Amino acid sequence: MHATSQNILEAFSQLPEIEKHAIASEIIKQVALLDFPPLTDEALTEIADALFVEHDKTEAADVETKSR
Repeated sequence: MHATSQNILEAFSQLPEIEKHAIASEIIKQVALLDFPPLTDEALTEIADALFVEHDKTEAADVETKSR
């Protein structure tokens, strides 16, 4: 990811929840207008794998937090 994109994401994470929702809504509206090719089965599998990895990390962190 480009440094500018990373900076945007870091700034986004510092916003209050209400502003995050407003910005996310606007980004979704703009993305919906882009012309993306359909996702391949391989791309969907990669996305699902990444989501499961993140979910596992979140669950592990929750277990660790609760065990303290």
